[in-house]
Amino acid sequence: MNRQDEEDRLERKRIAELADQWRSLAGALPFWTQEREGDEIVLRNQFGDELLVTLHGRWAQHFAQYLGSLQKTAGCALAELLWTIGGHGDSVQIRRQARELLRAMLLEEPRPPGRQR
Repeated sequence: MNRQDEEDRLERKRIAELADQWRSLAGALPFWTQEREGDEIVLRNQFGDELLVTLHGRWAQHFAQYLGSLQKTAGCALAELLWTIGGHGDSVQIRRQARELLRAMLLEEPRPPGRQR
């Protein structure tokens, strides 16, 4: 194994370790809902109606959209993509999981079964 191969292996290992950390972080998040209450956007725990955060001000809508993209499902999808990049999959799996992450972040429309790229 040459020096570049060893550096690549160590980098993939580190990415896989970070994927485990991200999986723990995302897995601990609650599912939430967003509601408009006047000029404010309120995020509540989907199961229990607990107030998580109130967003207000000029950037509230942008923060709400950003947080909506990074919800629990997308966080777990990101962890799985990182784990695959970290040496647990091939390029086909990486592309498939990247598309799944984009869909979870609501950045790509879901495709009907059998219509994957």
